[in-house]
Amino acid sequence: MKAKNRSLFSIGLFILIFLICTIPSARAQRFEVAPTRLNFNLEPGQNGQMMLNVKNHTDKKKTYLLSLSDWEVTESGAVNYLNPGTSNKSCADWITLNPPFFELQPNESKKIAVILRVPDTPEANATKWTMLFVQEAKEQNETAAADKGTKAGVTVNPSVGVYIFQSPASYNNVAALIQNFREVEKGKIVAADVKNMGDVIVQGKVYLIVSDLQTAEEYQLEPREFTLLPGVTKTIQLSLPDSMAPGHYTLTAVLDYSPDKDLEGVIMDYEIK
Repeated sequence: MKAKNRSLFSIGLFILIFLICTIPSARAQRFEVAPTRLNFNLEPGQNGQMMLNVKNHTDKKKTYLLSLSDWEVTESGAVNYLNPGTSNKSCADWITLNPPFFELQPNESKKIAVILRVPDTPEANATKWTMLFVQEAKEQNETAAADKGTKAGVTVNPSVGVYIFQSPASYNNVAALIQNFREVEKGKIVAADVKNMGDVIVQGKVYLIVSDLQTAEEYQLEPREFTLLPGVTKTIQLSLPDSMAPGHYTLTAVLDYSPDKDLEGVIMDYEIK
């Protein structure tokens, strides 16, 4: 079995992109946070506010803390958390949380204001993001295992993270690239790398077209959907159909990421012996 890469090509068609689906709420055993993603579309110099709902599901009064953290995605897909305001893609310094610290009675809910003030600077003409953590705090004197010699304070329990994104509605520097089309597992899996070349989040899909050169049959497989932050590269793996008989094929990995952009793809000559 052998494979041979060809150059990128553009297809003069386009399809409407799907809207990303996100989990509307998250529960950390004893409390619930909704939504888990806040999308701001403010222009430089504008202010905006979105509300976050936190509910105490326990039968006791609880205290909650709010904090911000920057995060970055590595090429391997791992997430690194950073101090707020340290990433060049951070909007943490633009955010005010009101209140940042509060108590809830059993089964009580509270609305939290997430206020975003976008500066009127050139740097604001790009997608920025940060993470908001909602944490349940427990008084140390309520914890049997607490160190008796420790001063009074709080110990932080597991938290729920809320993604915050800011992208100006008028800014649409959308660009993506598909490359490095290759075989991963003989006769079973191929892969291609997709990189976000623009300054806004890319939401798209990659699908595989298999062309049988013996029979002239061509069929399209189910797409793999993805979301990419600016500057991030993601490897998309695509499974080959089990029904491929010995012979010569052309495999095409197609990238569809914007209704305003042509489809892009990479081609591989593929032989099964």
